[in-house]
Amino acid sequence: MVAEIDIRLIEPSEFALVHAMVQTIADETFANLFTSQVPIGEPDWAAAWLAVVGEEIVGVTKTQDMWVNDLWVRHDHRRTGVGGRLLAQAEEEIRARGHKALYLRVVKSNTRAVEFYQNRGWRVHREFPHEKFGHAMFEMIKLSES
Repeated sequence: MVAEIDIRLIEPSEFALVHAMVQTIADETFANLFTSQVPIGEPDWAAAWLAVVGEEIVGVTKTQDMWVNDLWVRHDHRRTGVGGRLLAQAEEEIRARGHKALYLRVVKSNTRAVEFYQNRGWRVHREFPHEKFGHAMFEMIKLSES
């Protein structure tokens, strides 16, 4: 039986924990692109949404304007509905701002993530090299239903 997934806003006391979780996920996911720790920067988690199962934070998403800026799910909670719930929350938040087109960026070689988004109605809008590191990226778009 799959545990209940709660989606809720982050609390300030959870910022460091979420940042550490994201660093771990990024290091696992992109080890082939970087020779050391993946540089994830210091994002502002203040408006992030968390996926919580039991007492554990298992995923996070964050949006800005018409963009899904972050969507991270712990490896042990993938394919359980966590990512879909977080993405739906992000899409809802962007639409509530009045945007008809939603955007995100994903590493091209992260084929599981690309497929995840495509299965939820997103399509590749363009391919481009990452502005800082040079690896291939996709910009994806989803048009809002009217």
